[in-house]
Amino acid sequence: MPVQVSYPGVYIDEFAPGAPIQGVGTNTAAFIGVAREGPISVPTKVTSWEQFLAAFGKLPATGTYLWYAVRGFFQNGGQVCYIVRASTGSYQTMALNDRSAAARQLVLLQARQPGALGATATVADSPLLIAVQIYRPTGKLKSAANVSDMAVTLAADGPVLDDQVANRFKPGDEVSFSTGTDRRIVSSVSGSIVRFTLPLSTGLAKDDTMRLANTAAGAATIRLRPAAPGPLAPGQLMRGTILEVDQGANKDTQIVDAVSTEVLTEGPQGGLGAYTYRVTFRSGLGIQLDMDPGGAAATATSREIALTLTLGAVNVVYDHLSMDPAHPHFLVDVINNDSAGLFNASLVEPPPPNSVANAIPVIGAAVAVKPGTPEDLTLLAASHFTSAIDTLRPVKDVNFIAIPDRPATANQMITVQQALITHCELQADRFAVLDSDPGVALFGGSSLESQRRGLDSARGYAALYGPWLRVVPSNDGPPIQVPPSGHVCGIFARSDALRGVHKAPANEIVNGALGVAQRISLIEQGQLNLQGINIVQVFQDGGRPVLWGARTTATDTNWQYVNIRRLFLYLEKSIQEGIRWAVFEPNNLALWQKLKRTLTDFLTREWRDGALFGAKATDAFYVRIDEVLNPFSEQQLGRLHIEIGVRPSYPAEFIIVRIGIWDGGSDVSES
Repeated sequence: MPVQVSYPGVYIDEFAPGAPIQGVGTNTAAFIGVAREGPISVPTKVTSWEQFLAAFGKLPATGTYLWYAVRGFFQNGGQVCYIVRASTGSYQTMALNDRSAAARQLVLLQARQPGALGATATVADSPLLIAVQIYRPTGKLKSAANVSDMAVTLAADGPVLDDQVANRFKPGDEVSFSTGTDRRIVSSVSGSIVRFTLPLSTGLAKDDTMRLANTAAGAATIRLRPAAPGPLAPGQLMRGTILEVDQGANKDTQIVDAVSTEVLTEGPQGGLGAYTYRVTFRSGLGIQLDMDPGGAAATATSREIALTLTLGAVNVVYDHLSMDPAHPHFLVDVINNDSAGLFNASLVEPPPPNSVANAIPVIGAAVAVKPGTPEDLTLLAASHFTSAIDTLRPVKDVNFIAIPDRPATANQMITVQQALITHCELQADRFAVLDSDPGVALFGGSSLESQRRGLDSARGYAALYGPWLRVVPSNDGPPIQVPPSGHVCGIFARSDALRGVHKAPANEIVNGALGVAQRISLIEQGQLNLQGINIVQVFQDGGRPVLWGARTTATDTNWQYVNIRRLFLYLEKSIQEGIRWAVFEPNNLALWQKLKRTLTDFLTREWRDGALFGAKATDAFYVRIDEVLNPFSEQQLGRLHIEIGVRPSYPAEFIIVRIGIWDGGSDVSES
């Protein structure tokens, strides 16, 4: 905005160019398949092989390949992937209702394995603190105090010395007096003298009483004094404790935000311990507390619960659980972190509107939601995989997807692969990595060639890879054959990290593979390559497998190379994310120039990195924003058109070297 000037001098007016475009990530995979364990139809991010094993099982389900695909991904340089488990089973699910009259679902308990377990759950109260007294100290003045004094001196109380009486009060306490209406905040305590932040406005007489002032609604601090002579046990009172404050008809429940320990020099006395605890609530109390020690008893009780899960004759008890995520015994964390547990817990989203007191599971039995059905892989159908594909729609950072496992009915795999291609085309930000059918002929009916004919993607959103690989099994035994897609996804990630998404992910060693299920000659590969089938080659006996193809299943030859399609996905998404700041900016020439500079800078970086072809940047791309593209009629509709043309670097798939006999030498003559 313009600087407002008034006096002569120098004024500073900051300005900022359009934010530079940061390239988006390109190397996050997603795998859909069958596992022994883990959540069903829920995209789960994993960042290491060990994390996958912990979540989805240390061994593969018999006759399935997800386990091997993910292992191959990490062996070949992959770092981040999502796993979606496809299954015919469903989980037993129970709900813990809240304590409101409406009895709404608050917590869901879902079995970790599909099947009708027949488990039950029961909730009971299990407080760590029970009826701890709210501390309400008093003291009598040893001498009179005048108006404007900022301190009082307290007298001994029987065997309790005067400085011990004064020590009952701590900085931050709000106190009142038996004479007058003053309420003062204690600033410090020294010996028997208690000092305040403000002077007194009413004079006080000897033997007048000072005590904590009655709290007003909204007060966020109380002090507790347990009966035990020593300090509270670790974990009894802490941040995240849900505390119910009770004084007769007054009752409120709030969440503790902070706790500090205070030591009383008078020591244990009268059934009370030598420690007090200053409790600060996250939100203020909704009640008023009478802090006169002679008034109604005031206590505080924590609101933890015990959850008992019963399966057959076995009971598993989770004790002292809290419903606040800040508490070390937060119910969801305790249950989910139990490696031997049978259930996972989650809060219902969005949470029901509740007071703190009602946002605790009600005492009694859990409510059955679903009984659960066992997994039967012989019933695994295309629909289970297509449902798993749909779960990836909201996951925005997926770049390529593979489905190494197959429906029980062999001819349904083509349906699954076609659904994956359609998903990638509609999302327009990801790529399908497809596996060849196992053990089929290369040409003719029911062959690799015929499989390819059903996998067209007009603009190249998919690539088909074969043959299957020979790898070390999960346990002792001879090598087994597995689909190549997991290893290929790892090569995608490795190539992107080392060279960039513009480099064709081919001519790359396939780590973790001993060989291929079927040797394919170069002549045979030539026929397959022209149809967009990428082959893993072994060039000599005992040699390591090499990924030797980078074609898509595109019908439009503009998109016949994997790296070209993936480069455009990268450019498009980076630009989409990078110029979002311009939405709703004034559609004028200044915005056009700012956008043009931003886009030009981004594309220049890509050209310098080798993604675009040209001796100069102007040979590699152009950015056009002008009045021809944006007539006033389009501006009236709120539209801004930008045209970008790029010349990508295509892979040198065929290198032709002309060599012949050269006569050699040259004629030399003198003039």
